[in-house]
Amino acid sequence: ARKGVASSAAGDLRHIPRRKMDMINTALEELKMEINKLGASEARPWGEFLKDFKQPSNLVERVDTNFEYYKGNYALLLIGFTIFGLCIHPEAFVTVVVSLIAIAVLLILKIETSPGHIVSPEMKLAVSLPVVFVMLLRAGVFFWSLYGLLLGLLFCSAHMVFRTRTAHSRMSSAWTKITGGN
Repeated sequence: ARKGVASSAAGDLRHIPRRKMDMINTALEELKMEINKLGASEARPWGEFLKDFKQPSNLVERVDTNFEYYKGNYALLLIGFTIFGLCIHPEAFVTVVVSLIAIAVLLILKIETSPGHIVSPEMKLAVSLPVVFVMLLRAGVFFWSLYGLLLGLLFCSAHMVFRTRTAHSRMSSAWTKITGGN
């Protein structure tokens, strides 16, 4: 390899135009914000989340309090279980990874239909998304994602019912009701 040039082109992102890198960074930031909107930024410590399970004396209060107090953990678990659903079926997982890489590469590549006429990112997506949708459908991605999501919902529901409420979670839930979540 020449001095100053990476030996592996796959790991070198310097060839990607700055505007494209900004688009990728913006998309990743938006994804992070959406995950945080689901409550992931409010996740409680996992050690606290996984201790003290008993049969509930007041089911409605316990589910309400636990849902409000642990919603960040539940959001992360649902995302994790959905990914797990894909991982237990290798073809579905590989199809998702290949589809994401293919769309990223397609968006980064400069495609000209004729000299001076560059295909827009919107047009690239309009053409590629139906193809990707069929690939994902064929590989069973939607089934396995739903399978993982349902496992996650089952786990989270059991946690909401059987996880005892702490004094802090009771106070937090009461405060949320008083202030309207603000």
